[in-house]
Amino acid sequence: MIFINRIKDIAQNISNVPLATWVRLAFLVLSLINLALRSLGIETMRFSDEDVSGAVSIVFAAVSAAAAYWKNNSFTSAALEADRVLAERRAG
Repeated sequence: MIFINRIKDIAQNISNVPLATWVRLAFLVLSLINLALRSLGIETMRFSDEDVSGAVSIVFAAVSAAAAYWKNNSFTSAALEADRVLAERRAG
């Protein structure tokens, strides 16, 4: 029940979610898809040197995961309200 309520809250606030949150989410999803495809042996980025391709995939996944983990991603109405209150307090 709590999960369903949380999904409803996210759906109601979808237009209030900042663009930066969506960009971080997209990069995280793309990096995970890329990593999964590479682990299945499917080449996703075509470079002449296989080592460069592997390094790019690892760095892309690591940076996306770190940004998504570190940055506060607010989707619920309570989290968005808390962000607004915090911004007001920081502004004075």
